[in-house]
Amino acid sequence: MKRLILLSLMLIAAMMSGAVDNRFLYPLGHIKGTEALNIDVTDGQVLVRNQRQIWIYSTFNAWQPRLETGYTSLFRIEDVNFMGGNYIYVSSREPTNMISPVDSLNQFGKIYFTNTLIGDKITREGSTLYVADRYRGIDIINVGRGGSNDMIANFSEKWGVRDFVAEYPYLYALNDFGLVTVDISDQNFPLSIATNYQLPDARYLAKNREFLYIASGKDLIVLSVRDLSSPVQISQTRLFHDIQALAVKDNRLFVALGQGGVKIFDISIPNRPLDLNTFYPPHPVYDLALENDYIYIAMGKEGWMIYEYR
Repeated sequence: MKRLILLSLMLIAAMMSGAVDNRFLYPLGHIKGTEALNIDVTDGQVLVRNQRQIWIYSTFNAWQPRLETGYTSLFRIEDVNFMGGNYIYVSSREPTNMISPVDSLNQFGKIYFTNTLIGDKITREGSTLYVADRYRGIDIINVGRGGSNDMIANFSEKWGVRDFVAEYPYLYALNDFGLVTVDISDQNFPLSIATNYQLPDARYLAKNREFLYIASGKDLIVLSVRDLSSPVQISQTRLFHDIQALAVKDNRLFVALGQGGVKIFDISIPNRPLDLNTFYPPHPVYDLALENDYIYIAMGKEGWMIYEYR
């Protein structure tokens, strides 16, 4: 009996030691003066935005990001995609929406080109842009290196796409009812493979290998899409706060939790996410983005922060 208890304690200790984060986490800077509800990063440039404004920063010096330029929108911004370091695709439900530069900045470190599209959500893989609209479905557009809009096809997914990921040859979308899996190997003729309508409240989606990580309120759900015709739920974790955003890098899942800060999971074993770390920025976290060894945190009216994580 004593041996059994000792073995159990050793097993618990081993599991706990396996869930210790072995990376260093340190706040580098807090940038104020902008309302950062959403944040994206690419090629050392950070794009932060709210529903009517966009700001772009250079992080050549991560301790002191430099404001490059800013834009205002006449109508609500639904989503943004940043391409090639200087092309900004903005989706809006208003066809006549104009994105105008802010004249008062007097900073012209780099020239950016804005392009407005009709839609609710944007995702991109390489030179292919996918724009989801509640009424028109999903447009597949070839943008080349940026600047051109060559329509390839439209997929009639008209149930309010909330989030989606394109990873050729498949597209994974969360709509008002659940998950839709689409074969885009022939982009001229997208084909729906499977649906899983048991996820009516799912809002955010991230993919790692053959697994989808889905946020539904406080629930973190893991689906295996190894068999694309029949996605299978393999895990569900209940958190203490509503999930605001998801991001994946190096077999780690980063979860923005508003007042609950940012939680980091080890997802090397997909059906058993291990809680590695939770850190608490000074204000609620609305969105996050990852690049290299940095975590970028959007904190609403309190601006945004950069954390080093290595």
